[in-house]
Amino acid sequence: MKLAVLFFTMMLGGCGLLGGAGLTSPAPQGQLVAPEALGPLAAPPAGRALWAELGQDAGVARPVRQEGLRYFWRMDEGFVFVTEGARVVATAGLPTMLLASTPIGGDPLRRTAPLGPGPLRLAHSFDLAGAEGRPEQMRFGQLVQCRIEPEEPAIGGVIERVEICEGAAVFTNRFWFRAADRVLIRSEQWIGRDVPPLRLEVAVEAN
Repeated sequence: MKLAVLFFTMMLGGCGLLGGAGLTSPAPQGQLVAPEALGPLAAPPAGRALWAELGQDAGVARPVRQEGLRYFWRMDEGFVFVTEGARVVATAGLPTMLLASTPIGGDPLRRTAPLGPGPLRLAHSFDLAGAEGRPEQMRFGQLVQCRIEPEEPAIGGVIERVEICEGAAVFTNRFWFRAADRVLIRSEQWIGRDVPPLRLEVAVEAN
């Protein structure tokens, strides 16, 4: 874990923080890839990049490292994030950094088995920091209680599951699964206070 954090920090060396700047260009409208053409988001195929959308901005996030189930991704403008299974577990390069996201108990999204139709309850602990990394900006052990709502009928070959969280922060995450095999193909996740949700999709070939 310490090596992962060190590498994560080194990747930002010499990079300017995004602050209020856009990632790349405005997100295209109506360009989402058909679900049957997408690889699994929780385990991206080799040679694939992520399409990332943050607010009104969008761009390609390329893989730079893998450590077990953890994938490290970097965008051209310096935004870096880490995924573990379906979850975004760390970020850097924004005014608010997600240092760590830790499930308390089991996280059903980290299992390969289908979630099933019923509601699910879980909790998370978040560690947050400001872009400057000053101690007074850091918040550790921020707890939220979450409920994953029952799934709705599939629309266009996709099932959506909504996760509603309350506690130290109030937010909603969304996860989209391919109805045919319940593989996770898209997500929209909270990554910190005063930061838009991060939406991810495996749909781009990595160069």
